[in-house]
Amino acid sequence: MNELIHVRRTCRLCGSPRIAKSIPLAGVPIVSPNVGTEQTSDQPLTRIVAPLDNYLCEDCGLIQLVHVVDPALIYSDYLYRTSISRGLPEHFQDLSATVISNLGLRSNDLVVEFGSNDGTLLSFFKRRGMRVQGVDPARKIAMEAVRNGIPTLPEFFSIRIAESICRDHGKARVIIANNAMANIDNLEEIFHAVRVLLAPDGAFVFETQYGLDVFESTLLDVIYHEHISTFSVQPVVRAVLRHGFAVFDADRIPTKGGSIRFWLQHVDASRSVTGRVSELIDLEQKTGLYDLGYHSRFSEKIERNKVGLHRRIDEVREAGGLVGGYGTSVGCAALIHQFELERRLDVLFDDAPFKDRLSGPGYDLPVLLGGDVYERKPALIVVLAWRYARPIIDKHGAYVERGGRFIVPLPDVSEVAV
Repeated sequence: MNELIHVRRTCRLCGSPRIAKSIPLAGVPIVSPNVGTEQTSDQPLTRIVAPLDNYLCEDCGLIQLVHVVDPALIYSDYLYRTSISRGLPEHFQDLSATVISNLGLRSNDLVVEFGSNDGTLLSFFKRRGMRVQGVDPARKIAMEAVRNGIPTLPEFFSIRIAESICRDHGKARVIIANNAMANIDNLEEIFHAVRVLLAPDGAFVFETQYGLDVFESTLLDVIYHEHISTFSVQPVVRAVLRHGFAVFDADRIPTKGGSIRFWLQHVDASRSVTGRVSELIDLEQKTGLYDLGYHSRFSEKIERNKVGLHRRIDEVREAGGLVGGYGTSVGCAALIHQFELERRLDVLFDDAPFKDRLSGPGYDLPVLLGGDVYERKPALIVVLAWRYARPIIDKHGAYVERGGRFIVPLPDVSEVAV
């Protein structure tokens, strides 16, 4: 294995060695569209592939990747910014209002977020009079947040950083992590750091992709090398107790196709546990989320989608037509590999691309703006950003009127009309 990738032998949440491969998937280049660095001193990183096989912990139930890319490589020169993500700023505004209301936050209370990115979420707390502190390893983005009035440490969250914040600012009434916990390998360190920094009556609130939605809604595009854990309620409830925490609530939310918001408190805190926690655990067990057979059926569906997608694309290519893909996010790039589209696509389109080319082992695709579909005139466009298919297709009605076709690969392969 390359030195930039290490392999876990135990569950990152509970430490059990009983982890079983549950979903075999194609690997992806360790450099994604989110990452600015593409070359080390001696090798092009687009040629190094990170395996994406999923593993199930047979003790706690956490679904996870065991191949972990060096986080400094991914996040030190990160490109993705929260503020450009469709609907996310509005979601964060609602989240801030919910946290303030549920926890009874007051002016001057300390709110800390790790993985705070450009500070979008913390800005809503600041407007309400709270003190805020961000922590994010993406150096340029952290500096931008500081310039915009959001204090941000350009660091990975750790025990050392938690102790430093505590010394300088006191205990936090709330610590937040949005779409960050799934990206962290050393969860032991994270829970220890939260315990150090969190006030006795405080709460740790984190949102992440929900495992049940990933399977039930076929969210294949959220499985890539940055997301090394797929959380669900049962494993979190079981594991956090040994870190001195208890889950007192869990909300299913629609973000990113299906997410969950966990509310944790110190184990000796006084908030009552809501009925949602046990209800979701029951649902996970009844659905089969922790059964290897359930995972196998997910794999079989992905294979069927791939075969159906290839059939439609190959028909167009055999007739001499150009085939494009729409969307170049890290999730879209992952779908290119899972559906083996590397040599079946001629060009990629995106309304706000980070890069002008998307490369990997054996392919190098140009990335054009969405308006360029009228110049390149592909006969077929695969909407890789499939959860945004409706606004994308509605925007390009003229392309369809001129004979162009859109096909969506998930949750089922289907051709979509204007």
